[in-house]
Amino acid sequence: MHKQRSYPITLLVAILVAASSIHFLDYRLYAQPAALSCPRQQTVVLSGNNAPPLQGLIVLFAGQVVGGGFSDPVGNWRIPLRVNEPLGIYPVEVRLRSNQQLLASMLCYVDVPLPATAISLPTATAIVRPTTALPAIPTATASVPSPTRPTATPTTPLIDTPTATGQTNGTPTATATASPRTPTPTSVRTPTTTTTPEPAGLAITIEILPYDPNASASLNDEFVKLYSEEDSDISIAGWRIVNISRPERPTFVFPPFILSPEVDIYVFTGPGTNNPNTGDFYWGRSQAVWRTGDIAQLLDAQGRLVSAYQVP
Repeated sequence: MHKQRSYPITLLVAILVAASSIHFLDYRLYAQPAALSCPRQQTVVLSGNNAPPLQGLIVLFAGQVVGGGFSDPVGNWRIPLRVNEPLGIYPVEVRLRSNQQLLASMLCYVDVPLPATAISLPTATAIVRPTTALPAIPTATASVPSPTRPTATPTTPLIDTPTATGQTNGTPTATATASPRTPTPTSVRTPTTTTTPEPAGLAITIEILPYDPNASASLNDEFVKLYSEEDSDISIAGWRIVNISRPERPTFVFPPFILSPEVDIYVFTGPGTNNPNTGDFYWGRSQAVWRTGDIAQLLDAQGRLVSAYQVP
């Protein structure tokens, strides 16, 4: 009788143990980082919808910060990642800038075939980045029309015309009567020109998110983003961001920094400590810089125009 009662209990325990094992194996299976195809010299876009709204994000490739971005008002995010590493398998993570909270992790297969069991996830899709840059924004420069110079018409003095004067001997003699005409000098006005920055010819774009008094929590919710589409690193020490639409022309000057290809860096309006490792810079201002319609110019250390942007 005792054995008959213990049999159902033993069976129940066995079922619970088996279910726990299946759950553990299932967790181990889905807890593994997603396998992601990362062809060299192409851009892979990492995306998701699990971030807090309007938060800064960073991307770590093999433990090094290589890019970043921001989540939108509902927590969606998209961050481009361009891979130039030798072939191999590298860990990739997406984290919050503020507290390093992990949002996504995956294994980047650089020119290595994906495992047969890899599942294509919607959070990472490989695309080739278009070669076109942001639409060009016309810069506000005054153009001076070229004045029409008067054409100088040469004035030829009158030719001496001989006049016949009768003489008593019947032989006419020529008397020269000269009437030269003196030309009147004409003054020519020299036009004045407005100096405009000479284009630098670099594929670097800027975007601006202005301060919103109804939604922004601090001045650091306003920022300028720089993105390089060049093929090599560029030193931006001494480069300037200028709001040419304001009378006081607010200006931010970059400290020594190397801008790498396909990497976003940010200039926040409010106070903070510059962090070259993450590409975060702080303007240290006490009020907003940008408003709708303002035009920003990015100038290099020689004062040449690199990029321009009008705040929408």
